[in-house]
Amino acid sequence: MAQEAGGCPPEETLSLWKREQARLKARVVDRDTEAWQRDPAFSGLRRVGGVDVSFVKGDSVRACASLVVLSYPELEFCLQVAKQNSSSLPSACQPFCCWKQLRAP
Repeated sequence: MAQEAGGCPPEETLSLWKREQARLKARVVDRDTEAWQRDPAFSGLRRVGGVDVSFVKGDSVRACASLVVLSYPELEFCLQVAKQNSSSLPSACQPFCCWKQLRAP
């Protein structure tokens, strides 16, 4: 059921999201692990990507997550994938390999 605009998700959902956020935070790597990361010219870097998760307007339950990949350093479009989910946000963040490819060159 859709939530009213500005309404908060149920407490159970918020708790689930907080646990998922803590799980993901524990997996963050906060140091350079690749040679290209230590090179000021980023030599060896071939692709860059961005992720966004948005809720359906007026609904605090349904979400859409998207990933866009660009070539580097040309910044030409390579791939876009997206998934819409109607249960809870962590479910919307499943591995991208399972997502529908929207378009590619």
